[in-house]
Amino acid sequence: MDSFYLVLRQLEIFTLIIFIGIIGIKTKALQEKNLGDLSKLIMRLILPIMIFHKSINGATRSDMLLCFSEVILSAIFMYAMLFLTGLALKRIFSLQGDYGRVFHASTMFGNVGFIGIPLILGVLPERGMLYMALFSIIDQVLLWSIGVQLTLPQNKLANSSLRDNLKNIVNPAMLAIVAAIVFILMEWRLPGIVNNALGVVGDMTTPLSLIYIGGTFCFYDVRRFIAKIEYYAIVVIKMIAIPLVVFSVLRFFHVQPEIVTFITMLTGMPSMSAIAMLARINESNEECAIGAIMITTMLCLVTLPLVAYLTSY
Repeated sequence: MDSFYLVLRQLEIFTLIIFIGIIGIKTKALQEKNLGDLSKLIMRLILPIMIFHKSINGATRSDMLLCFSEVILSAIFMYAMLFLTGLALKRIFSLQGDYGRVFHASTMFGNVGFIGIPLILGVLPERGMLYMALFSIIDQVLLWSIGVQLTLPQNKLANSSLRDNLKNIVNPAMLAIVAAIVFILMEWRLPGIVNNALGVVGDMTTPLSLIYIGGTFCFYDVRRFIAKIEYYAIVVIKMIAIPLVVFSVLRFFHVQPEIVTFITMLTGMPSMSAIAMLARINESNEECAIGAIMITTMLCLVTLPLVAYLTSY
């Protein structure tokens, strides 16, 4: 039951910080244009710093060697399940064209950066970021290959390839992951003052990410999406049923309990914010991604504790 109470406690804190983001918009302390800049600041600077800092201070080389294969293989299994889930839901609801492809991507990819990482830090403070660094290798490769491909409109598919999309994998988050892995393997340590400074910056990730989520809620009309049943299918299947399946399979194969908890939580994440950004950039169906983000993010405050409660037995 410990994981249930930890998840519940973290989500209570998250909810309060999200409301602070909403208040920031309502009081005009934040504006819509500021949210775009805030997102770039988090994704390009603060989040990579946090990944690097937490990873090198929370694990040893023996820890990495002990968990490397289990995290990588578990992440591959998780994404295989989510890919098939997205494909099945798309066909069940007869979702066609760009809408169907973006829906598939929204089902497959969860909001690991803005919700997953803060939650993992609260539940698994010691080795959680080591697992996240290894998991992110698979996450980034799939996002910038399959994820980008699914957010391309039909008229651009002929001129795109997975190899071309993978060029985008060289980004600040991936560079931070690679640097962290090198530091851990070489058992290097940063000077105390540098380490402390990076820690202070990295600790801003959680509050800023949640303030950003709260702020974005103010600019979308949830009534446009609330009647679309396919979004609730993501909630029930992707965010409740599939995490329980993944949990059971990993337990059956005797994966380390911490890694089982880690992968189960990430499986149940709400839809990834980056899918809407990619759909907008690629001129595909951004509204589908926004609807999925809105509905799944609101309901994850119920589904994540529920999954933690069910798996605690």
